[in-house]
Amino acid sequence: MTNPLLSLSEYLASTVEQAGRSVVAIHARARINSSGVHWAPGVVVTADHTIRQDEDIRITAPDGSTLPAELAGRDPSTDLAVLRVNGLNIPIAAKAGSSALKPGNVALVVGRFKDSANAALGVLSSLSGPSQTWRGGHLDQVIRLDVALQPASAGGAVIDSEGNLIGIATAALSRISVFAIPLATVARVTEKLLKHGRIPRGYLGIGLQPIAIPEHLKSTLNPSASFGLIVVSIDADAPAGRAGITLGDILLDLAGRAIERPDDVQDVLDSESIGKKLAARVLRAGSTMDVELTVAERPSRR
Repeated sequence: MTNPLLSLSEYLASTVEQAGRSVVAIHARARINSSGVHWAPGVVVTADHTIRQDEDIRITAPDGSTLPAELAGRDPSTDLAVLRVNGLNIPIAAKAGSSALKPGNVALVVGRFKDSANAALGVLSSLSGPSQTWRGGHLDQVIRLDVALQPASAGGAVIDSEGNLIGIATAALSRISVFAIPLATVARVTEKLLKHGRIPRGYLGIGLQPIAIPEHLKSTLNPSASFGLIVVSIDADAPAGRAGITLGDILLDLAGRAIERPDDVQDVLDSESIGKKLAARVLRAGSTMDVELTVAERPSRR
């Protein structure tokens, strides 16, 4: 008589072994390594928060060999970092197809501690649509996991029951949940990091705070929302300053969409907006006015 638990155990072990051939240990912080996934030839993707140094990074391959790695770029807003590793002769991770994920689907996190694969079994606890992270990045889908993430597995592979990659494991994007950074986000961010070394972001040069639109103005202005964003600081040499926006102006619309929260502005100012002219509507002294702004690239903080 077949033992179903034994069959399940053997299947899980085989799946972890197979997926683990594409997972490396990354040595870029004190005391304990993190994990990374061989995304494309010589390209390893991992969780940015685990990369505490920009130089002298090493990886340990599944066969125990060590190789130097170069930091190609990082994006704290999505908690992704990309490493280039010459001579990395291991399989590229098999990526899941377009089949829809469902809450309750089995998920495994496969990481590497030194030269040994490690694994955690759980389920997809919830799925939701595109969202902005608390760091200002864009996730194409929010994939929450009910799984215990070991420190060394951060940045490792989240795989489905067939062993195919569905995301990169991180606990840095939520105080209460482990996330799988979805493949669409990983692909988009990785491409830009390999090309630019960073994620370019749009910039207007203004500080904004939400404010309720006065009731006596709503009937005459017919605003598209009940709140706007009041300008509390401005750089005169930045796009907003050059367009004539001043302190105390209330931003109502940007690029044809109502603006009620700072996050609404960040959604508009993605990397594709840089260099484009955007129409804005602002409230000043009880009247609305239309302004055209040319989006600049956010200056580096370094």
